[in-house]
Amino acid sequence: MATTHLHEFERAVLGTIRVRRLASPSSRVLCALSGGADSTALVAALSALRAAGHLAEVCACYVDHQLRAGSAADGEFCLALCAGLGVPLERARVTVAAGENVQAAARRVRYAALRAAAARAGCDLIATGHQRGDQAETVLHRLLRGAGARGLSGIPARRGALVRPLIDRSRPEILDYLAERGLEFREDPTNATPKYLRNRIRGSLLPALEALAPGVERRLARSADLLREDDRALERLAARAAPRGASRARAAALEALPAAARRRAVRRLWRAASGSRRDLTALHVEAVLRLLGARTEGRVSLPRRLEARVENGFVEVGRPTPPGRAPGPLRVDGPGADALPGRGAAVEFLWTSQDPPPWPLELRTRRPGDRFRSERGGSGRKLKKWLIDRKVPRASRGALWVVADRDGRVLCVPELEARAKGASALRVRFYATGPEGPEQGRESEE
Repeated sequence: MATTHLHEFERAVLGTIRVRRLASPSSRVLCALSGGADSTALVAALSALRAAGHLAEVCACYVDHQLRAGSAADGEFCLALCAGLGVPLERARVTVAAGENVQAAARRVRYAALRAAAARAGCDLIATGHQRGDQAETVLHRLLRGAGARGLSGIPARRGALVRPLIDRSRPEILDYLAERGLEFREDPTNATPKYLRNRIRGSLLPALEALAPGVERRLARSADLLREDDRALERLAARAAPRGASRARAAALEALPAAARRRAVRRLWRAASGSRRDLTALHVEAVLRLLGARTEGRVSLPRRLEARVENGFVEVGRPTPPGRAPGPLRVDGPGADALPGRGAAVEFLWTSQDPPPWPLELRTRRPGDRFRSERGGSGRKLKKWLIDRKVPRASRGALWVVADRDGRVLCVPELEARAKGASALRVRFYATGPEGPEQGRESEE
């Protein structure tokens, strides 16, 4: 494949793609195009690499957030730009929900629109125009917020299908390239408003640091790369104690880790239980680690109505266990709530399907011979074996509630948020009936 006829900037972008393993000659890439200088340079450079045979296809998507006047005109500009480059363009209009951080909400709907556009175009990668200046701004922004190594590692060159081919290029390089190619671009006025901290970092802090230590942008980007390598090494250590998808780990395995890896292990447990990296703060992590270090059983409340439990030699993140145990089997004749006598708690049953409900049901603990077939697949097997495979401690297995039908078939294990095949419509929720009310409840949804 020829590279001699490529512009110097395009060869530099190709170098980043190769060194950082962002794409291959068979890759089909969707560019996130706003019409700004960075994304204009991105789509122009990638279209040149496509023409030289270094990429299989390049498409683009302009996402109109409808947040300011002129956004439709930006879309027309992108249409004309792509027509001149021979790049197919999709224009997507999105609605940003009110009542929350506008930038965060816009980012969320933008990436959702880009993923959908990539699927429609048959693209396996999504490229954004983040460049070295953005990396430096991100490092400083997170440093001011007290981030650790993961946060200070900045913007990854690749995360899954998302790639940043300009991450090693500077803004002056980009502007020079556009001028030499004779390509115009649009200016987003919101990038200049001092309302946002990132804009103040770009307009005031970075220039001041550059005056004190020329080349600071390049060095900040280098620091981000080094910290990312450190973070990956610590993450591999943490994964030994808390494998991907596990919300439960042996306390001894966590205690054997260095402190930095131990924190990451707690965050891995949180991610498995909550399905997100968000909301868990450093204070929450330290509270869990203090409990672990005390070498005693206990619980720590976490966001999203979750908790961390240290008991029976394990650390687990999950829904709070229901308050108290039923004194004996409870017969359930239909939907609604039933009090658990003497426990300050109640249990509510719902059936959300139009199919005939399975009433009456029985809320009880496990019995010898109970079998269970999860709705997630697999053949039916003894409930005891299923609980062992889920790594439920022996001391906890006999105390777990199960919901069985009139034939004794186990339909639900509410505390593990597991339902049997054919019982997907069953909802079971426990909640306290004291002053805290149903906010302490849990529902058996997976």
